[in-house]
Amino acid sequence: MAIKVAAFPFDVRPAQVETNLRQALNAVRDCGESGVKLLVLPEKWTTSFMVEYSAEIRADSEDALLQVHQAAAAVDLIVVGSAPGGAGDKPANVAHVIGAAGDFRPYSKRMLFSPAGEGRQIERGMSQPDIVETAIGRIMPIVCYDLRFPEICREALYQQADILVCCAQWPTPRVHAFELLSCARAAENQLFTISCNRSGEASLDGMLPMHFPGSALVADPLGKIHARCDDGILLITEIDLESAEKVRTQVPISRDLRKAGLWPNHD
Repeated sequence: MAIKVAAFPFDVRPAQVETNLRQALNAVRDCGESGVKLLVLPEKWTTSFMVEYSAEIRADSEDALLQVHQAAAAVDLIVVGSAPGGAGDKPANVAHVIGAAGDFRPYSKRMLFSPAGEGRQIERGMSQPDIVETAIGRIMPIVCYDLRFPEICREALYQQADILVCCAQWPTPRVHAFELLSCARAAENQLFTISCNRSGEASLDGMLPMHFPGSALVADPLGKIHARCDDGILLITEIDLESAEKVRTQVPISRDLRKAGLWPNHD
């Protein structure tokens, strides 16, 4: 099944929820006009990273999610991203799948980026990522640093996802790893991987500013880059999910994992 997908690595401004919302709504509009079925936004696209998250900011973020959910549903579009969420004193970094698929929050970021002190501002999620069943396929979201950990991403294979989505704020000096790991996760789990970074400059720890490359890419089930952008614009491409089935038939890693006794018991 061939579907149009998109990723929008825009400049997410810290605490400027209204500004970020306008960018996201513009992308939803453009995707609707182009017949796109899945749009991926950067990590923490509503607020970016902040030293503290006030009740007002958290409420504004939830309102932004609602507006995007409604706008996306109206044009038959699924939107995946992450935003602060949860009811604790510190918010979790919660992935969302909203719009045409419904309103799901299937995963809270588990691997917090310790070099920037992410755990001081964010509550760690303790569950593995889960899939969301949609009309276009089974989508599994992960968040940024999770991409470095096959222990997290392997759930895409175990739960038989069709598309792995990574929402990120991954700085320019390490962008090679972002690309390499996106392709590796696609190849080892035999599925399309859509990774959406961000552009601009921001501080993740309240101190040192970091530069972001404005990159997004789609890796195919063989681990090859199928489409990419590097300038913060809306990336639109088409993927054929049936091609993943051919790859899984040619190289049956799920079957061979079971034969080797390495498939987990929760299948």
